[in-house]
Amino acid sequence: MGIIARILPLFSNFAYGIKDIAMTTIRIYILLILFVLLPGVNSFGEVFNTSKCFDLLCSPQYIDHLKDDSRFAELCVDSVFIANVAEINSNCAASKLCNLYSEIDGDKDDISKCLFTIQHLDSLACDIEWAKGILSVQPQLAYVMQQLVDSGYSEYWDKTIYPTLKSHIDNYSLNHDLLKAINDSLTHFFFPQALPDTQSKIYILDIDNAFNLSDESFCCTPLILDPEIEKQLRLNFMNIYIHENLHNLYLSPELMAKLGELDNDTFYRSKESIAQKHGEGRNEAFVVAAEVYISNQLGIRDAQNVYDEFSQYVDGSLVLAPIIYTYLTSRNHNESYNDFLLRLFETGILKSGAIENNYNDAMTSIQSQIKK
Repeated sequence: MGIIARILPLFSNFAYGIKDIAMTTIRIYILLILFVLLPGVNSFGEVFNTSKCFDLLCSPQYIDHLKDDSRFAELCVDSVFIANVAEINSNCAASKLCNLYSEIDGDKDDISKCLFTIQHLDSLACDIEWAKGILSVQPQLAYVMQQLVDSGYSEYWDKTIYPTLKSHIDNYSLNHDLLKAINDSLTHFFFPQALPDTQSKIYILDIDNAFNLSDESFCCTPLILDPEIEKQLRLNFMNIYIHENLHNLYLSPELMAKLGELDNDTFYRSKESIAQKHGEGRNEAFVVAAEVYISNQLGIRDAQNVYDEFSQYVDGSLVLAPIIYTYLTSRNHNESYNDFLLRLFETGILKSGAIENNYNDAMTSIQSQIKK
């Protein structure tokens, strides 16, 4: 997810392994229980979301947020409780814990289901290599979460956290006509692929930073909803909303293999190494090109903004993005985005040895459209 690269000082990111599909019998049993309990998905078109369970999972890292509430006053001076919180914070950040919870499809709003999941992490996440640090403190997590819930965390979230988050969300100036136009544009861009039932989301949480989830959802502090801070960070939540949902576009193994062949291009490889240092690269350029194209078509980005995005975003390392952007007007009716990209490879537009020249031509073309 590319948005994080822009606010690197505010978040922590990480790499995680791919889970093995083999499960133990007990793990399958637990997953079936969770599946039956899961509610229906939210409808398409929601920009900002909250999650009681994500906030609970973040609470060990943000335990200071709870100290002044009478519900937790006694708990927060309990030496056993504080020792367990410290052990958790020494082994896993809130971002990693939320990522793991998302990866195993934990319920986002039901505290009882969240506790059930945490209590069975050792079975649910046993095949996830990067989760070993979290699993090492699973007993402490289960203890701390249970203590917080027993002390009234659900009520605290309902009466204290949620109203605050909702106030930030409600006070954010959201253009609903533009949102409808974006949803229509996404539907058109995805065609003939159907939009997925579950979209990537922007979660506003009771935290002080921002991080991304493995399903390309974005979690952030409500402070970013301040227009001045949003401006300083060069953020636009409409762009983020488009970007996150575009990560659901289908990209075939054939396309990704073609992308891998570009590692033989010296210019591309040098830029790709920069992108990967930011935790980006690979198919991120496909998403950025599509987001910038849709945003430009909707008037959210002008030519200057388009040029700045490609030249500054992730240090200007996503060199395929402007090339793809300039050719998107030639995408055929009923041609999927995946097939369009494959065509660019097959016709030599995205070809090893040609990337630098095509990148320079694309940026020159975009620059020529800037109004003086």
